[in-house]
Amino acid sequence: MGDIGTRIVTGIFFLIVMIGGVMLSEYSFLILFCLLVVLCINEFHGITHNLLTSTPKWKSTYKLINTIFSVVIFGIVFFVASKKIKLISLSLICGFPLTWLVIEMYTKSERPFYNVCLNSMAIFYIAIPLSSASLLAFHDGDYSWHYLLAIMVFAWANDSWAYLSGRFLGKHKLFERISPKKTWEGFFGGMIATIVFAYIVYLLFPKWTGYSVSLTTYIILAIITSITSTYGDLAESMIKRNLQIKDTGTALPGHGGFLDRFDGLIFSLPACTLYLTFFMK
Repeated sequence: MGDIGTRIVTGIFFLIVMIGGVMLSEYSFLILFCLLVVLCINEFHGITHNLLTSTPKWKSTYKLINTIFSVVIFGIVFFVASKKIKLISLSLICGFPLTWLVIEMYTKSERPFYNVCLNSMAIFYIAIPLSSASLLAFHDGDYSWHYLLAIMVFAWANDSWAYLSGRFLGKHKLFERISPKKTWEGFFGGMIATIVFAYIVYLLFPKWTGYSVSLTTYIILAIITSITSTYGDLAESMIKRNLQIKDTGTALPGHGGFLDRFDGLIFSLPACTLYLTFFMK
């Protein structure tokens, strides 16, 4: 099976799991995204393992601690968004990056601040952005997946069509220094696809969810998703280029690792959350 075929098969299976988990219930969504956070944190520590300046035992401990921290952070945001705990509970999130400063006092590392920065980066780059998914899921009070799933669909559409447009039509480089294969043709192909899917979502979602959202809102979210997903992809390309690796993992054939698959959503979820928070009641 060719690269495109493998990518399509993996993508279909991936979509079934993600869409099913989000649509089933708020707790299946919680479990699914907590698992996703764990997998992404694991990959992050996999690619930064050699950069940490500690003993192998401490490096394993770092990953365990960050996994626990990240799941707890996602849980806090979820239960605040669902109004099961008070809003002030969000202040607890500030303590997790600071805790790394305390932990490094006991590791006897040669470069403790370097370790603090790398370990805190996992929280800021993965746990906190993905936690904004809960704010989208409970944007209208009760759990509803219409905004969250729409943005996920837009991100996937942008990624897939940008890849196809760039592969077959790409001539003009988008950001050659960071990602030599990305082109402006791919970028606009992805954006056009997200707008088309915005119209499809506008037609179908009210019948499935009971929530009516204007076409303009979906188009704006699609454009935001397309732009921020591209930056998310470029940001991860910059990281991989700096670390001299091709993919963050091999868990998803044709797509690389989970970070390779979710790099766009890591940027687009919080960006769309900000838009809905400040411009939509």
